[in-house]
Amino acid sequence: MTPLPPSLLLLVEMNSLLLRGLFCFGLLGSALHAAESSAFEAANHSFQAGDFSSAAAAYEKCLTSEGPHAAIFYNLGNAYQRLGQYGPAILAYERARLVTPRDPDLLANLTLARKAANAIEEPARDPRLDAVLGYLSRNEWSWLVVGAALSLGGLALIVGAMGVSRRGLRPYVFTAAGLAGVVLVAGAAALYLRRDEANRGVVLSPDAAVRLSPFEKAEALGVPGCGRFVRLGEKSGGFYYVDVPASQLHGWLASKDVAAVEPN
Repeated sequence: MTPLPPSLLLLVEMNSLLLRGLFCFGLLGSALHAAESSAFEAANHSFQAGDFSSAAAAYEKCLTSEGPHAAIFYNLGNAYQRLGQYGPAILAYERARLVTPRDPDLLANLTLARKAANAIEEPARDPRLDAVLGYLSRNEWSWLVVGAALSLGGLALIVGAMGVSRRGLRPYVFTAAGLAGVVLVAGAAALYLRRDEANRGVVLSPDAAVRLSPFEKAEALGVPGCGRFVRLGEKSGGFYYVDVPASQLHGWLASKDVAAVEPN
């Protein structure tokens, strides 16, 4: 048998090492996924057993290890709601709604938590418009805008390559371009109207006070209430400058008493 040249032998050995590495990586990924699933199942078991404090801590740990997941946020909100901690519950539900804005169980539990915390928000716009804007998540609106823009670009390339001189092609091109344009404008308008949501925070504590300056002993200007939305501004030390919508209350709120809806 003719021996393989050294360069070919080296290539075969490299391929073998690569395959072994991929196999080991696959085993490692499967093991990590199994560990994460078992941690989530353990948290669910604690919840079902009525140990809501342990369940909440376990769900928080799952989020740290696995990253944001709608199911974990939803279950975390349920655990906090059972504990009567409505601020953290509303925060968890709102974070889940970033991913699954149309989930009926999530929306029902969020409404219950807001009622229990007396944190019903006054709509800043027409409720019907809010329903349309909130039907999709901001990420889904962004993908619609990107898809519409790419469609318009593709149609432009088709027109440039083939032309629309043929009558049979012209109606389809114009119809598709019109639909893409409508989607593009609608998506851009939705993202513009929801632009302030990136700075939304939720008040976690019922006793959290907005203060005149970023110090614990500064004069308290008012208490926004547990579960209320606030607009987060600059941060100074352990405080955020906040505006409370539909009120004249604004000032400094301790960062331990508020959290951004969009997790970092």
